[in-house]
Amino acid sequence: MTRRLLTPLGLTLTFLLLVVSVLIGGGFYIRSLLADSISNGERVRAARILVSDALQAQIDEETGVRGYASARDPVLLEPYYQGRAMLSPTLSRMRVLSTTLQLAGAQRSIDDAAATNHQWLRQIATPMLYGGRRHAHVLQLHGKILIDRFRADMRDVDGALAAREVQGDEHAQRAIIWVDSFAIAAVLTIVLAAAIFTVEQYRLGLRLEKERERAEVQRRESAEMRAAYQTEKRIADTLQEAFAQRVLPQLPALRLSATYEPASEEAKIGGDWYDALQLPHDRVLVVIGDVAGHGIEAAVAMNLARQLLTSCALVDPNPGSVLQRVNAQLNGDAAPMITAIVALVEAGKQEFAYAIAGHPAPVLLEPGSHARFLESGSLPLGVDPDTRYETRRMKTVPGATLVLYTDGVIEHSRDLFTGERLLLHAVETAARDPAQCAESIRNGIFDHHKVADDIAILAIHFVNAAAGMEVDETLPRSAERKGDLGHQVDVRAASV
Repeated sequence: MTRRLLTPLGLTLTFLLLVVSVLIGGGFYIRSLLADSISNGERVRAARILVSDALQAQIDEETGVRGYASARDPVLLEPYYQGRAMLSPTLSRMRVLSTTLQLAGAQRSIDDAAATNHQWLRQIATPMLYGGRRHAHVLQLHGKILIDRFRADMRDVDGALAAREVQGDEHAQRAIIWVDSFAIAAVLTIVLAAAIFTVEQYRLGLRLEKERERAEVQRRESAEMRAAYQTEKRIADTLQEAFAQRVLPQLPALRLSATYEPASEEAKIGGDWYDALQLPHDRVLVVIGDVAGHGIEAAVAMNLARQLLTSCALVDPNPGSVLQRVNAQLNGDAAPMITAIVALVEAGKQEFAYAIAGHPAPVLLEPGSHARFLESGSLPLGVDPDTRYETRRMKTVPGATLVLYTDGVIEHSRDLFTGERLLLHAVETAARDPAQCAESIRNGIFDHHKVADDIAILAIHFVNAAAGMEVDETLPRSAERKGDLGHQVDVRAASV
């Protein structure tokens, strides 16, 4: 009889174990379905929000460029800069989410959208910002084609996300049906709740332990990334130190001074530089430039540009020809975008010729006059291999000062007009000390402003060689300077 009792008991226990096993297995399966459905739903919603953000960023870029092309007011470029700063990380996050959701078609559309926006920036935005108003209608027509292509890519991405959302809803509905079915079966196994609770508590402890181990791994990875960044920064600083100009030529009729200061932010390792090369017949070739981007790549590109400019200048020192040859070689090497000014100074004649590749316009201060901006130039190097660079020639007088600088000198705040006004005032003040002119300009601007980007300043002072001394530069009274400087900035903005 005991054996008869043991047999049903064994069958019962076996049945209970089987039911519990099925319930546990089914529960885990349902939970995985729900978790995947919820997680995918959140990812889909996040991705669709990013699609909206990307479209808005592209609209901001287009609005800023069109507004600036129409009014030439730098204030109107605010949406352009905001949209450009937001679009690239937004597309990157979309790409990560589409990869997680295994949407190959969406990934291709995102890649095409990124390439289309890059093409729009290079072929449409840059010429409209720096190339004047010629052929503006042609650029806008071509730009509309690229914009329509970008928006079509975003519609394809959104359509793929919508389809995945519908699929996720279907999975969620099936999971709910399974939940109802297993809820009925769970009533029969209520006596095993305590055991299940103990198991779940044990599993929770395991998950907490895994989370702690994961956090420790992330901490170590973060420390390794920080160490790698510090190594990169040291390498870039070493490269910049090695590339920096140390000795400037000094002629009886010229006084050259220069200064360079890196950005105060650790992450911004830039590619600003300046050079001065003495040539026969009392001539000096001066160059100043800025490589787009930061880090070791920018420092290496800066060194390449310096070498190309120097070697091309030795063949033919005409500034426009120098930029023409360098631009052709940089386009061939797929180098980053570079802005530069090349100037050939003839000391004895008080003359200089210069050409500009997308760089901020130089400043000229002559005795008895206010400092003023000279005419600006063409597209940056590395944008279009067919760009023509015009050589402009200027005749000045003894005692004049020519100042070349990089964009960090005037773009330390969002107000470009204020930056230009401060520069003109600093040039007029610093001209009293030609030997330290560049440092005085830097101090005059950044004594009360933070250096947000690398800056380089190169000042060329024409000495009164005939009298054996520098001309006394009588600067305008401060009460008059304020109004004149504002007028000069307005004239400068109108000519851009």
